[in-house]
Amino acid sequence: MLLFVYQSKFKIRFQKEFCNWTSDNHDIDQLIQQIQLNASIFKDIIEWIPFSKFTNIKYLVKGGFGTIFKAVWIDGYIMGFDDQKNVWNRPLQQIHVCLKGLDNSKDIKQKFLEEVKNQYKHGGNSAVAIYGITKNPKDGNYIMVMEYAEQGSLRKLLDNRYNELNWASKVLNLYHIADGLNTIHKAKLVHKDFHSGNIVNHFMHSPYITDFGLCKPVSQDSTSKALFGVLPYIAPEVLYAHGKEYTQKSDIYSFGIIMSEVFTGYPPYHDISHNNELAIQICYGLRPKIRCEVPQLLLDLMNKCLDADPKNRPTAKDLVNRMDQFFCNLQNENTELYKQVKDLDNNFLSYDQVKLTQFKYQTHPQESHKLFIQVDF
Repeated sequence: MLLFVYQSKFKIRFQKEFCNWTSDNHDIDQLIQQIQLNASIFKDIIEWIPFSKFTNIKYLVKGGFGTIFKAVWIDGYIMGFDDQKNVWNRPLQQIHVCLKGLDNSKDIKQKFLEEVKNQYKHGGNSAVAIYGITKNPKDGNYIMVMEYAEQGSLRKLLDNRYNELNWASKVLNLYHIADGLNTIHKAKLVHKDFHSGNIVNHFMHSPYITDFGLCKPVSQDSTSKALFGVLPYIAPEVLYAHGKEYTQKSDIYSFGIIMSEVFTGYPPYHDISHNNELAIQICYGLRPKIRCEVPQLLLDLMNKCLDADPKNRPTAKDLVNRMDQFFCNLQNENTELYKQVKDLDNNFLSYDQVKLTQFKYQTHPQESHKLFIQVDF
């Protein structure tokens, strides 16, 4: 998206237009208006978008609290202002967007507003951009309108294009994911739902974090006894405490699981049922199988992320630094990592040499990788 200087006269124009639209909810109106008045550049604007402005709406996936759709936004986002025509400048062509609806959001809750705020705060840097909010006239539920990632989720990318990823590509993707997580942690937040389905890619090496529905401040304790999340990514200490011990180090554990996916291409525990028995096994030390050869330096870092003791796990900042170092080392034939990768490439049993044209695997009938589940002990 192009950046334009955001002048005070545009704030006045927005203010004059406040009477021309409403979401039928005071809190949402106030949030959008506040963002429009405080934005310093055009890319920071969000809008109330009438549902009639969307066409070709297609279902993508159902989550734990809502549903994701792909759609065409007829107008597109604001890019500037045409003084001669006295209208907002928008893209010359229609754009694809992602519509994320929150179930039962017609009775607006603080949860929806907080998710919008977090998506907005991180959008464009560590997370996909949010363009605005709309409302489904059929059920009255509110919907976030977000940037559409052409490659889909990281899980989809691994399923469809894993054979195109060399070790430098894998490390580069993990670097960007770690950088996004570090941005969230620097804001003193925990994501709490960090998995490959909530990471999306515009291109091969451009991952962005999404779904801030469970994101909470570090200082905010959980009072719920229910445990929500995608089971394979939930840290053992969270399983023990029924979700009450979720910290930034729990996000790091989730990152370690994502590392195992990127390294091997397989979803974690894809061949066993995701149930209470798996939760118990994770608490007793079960971790995803590494089904191919992985450079030992990368394996060591992954295992640190998956340590049963949260104190032994690295920070997100540590991960950014290590991934940056690893990527540089892969370009230098004198480094240990370069030699380890070279040894794997020369090994005829290397996974990269025997993988099929299209990455395939069998999943357990009760495997629920893409479902948002509740686990009770």
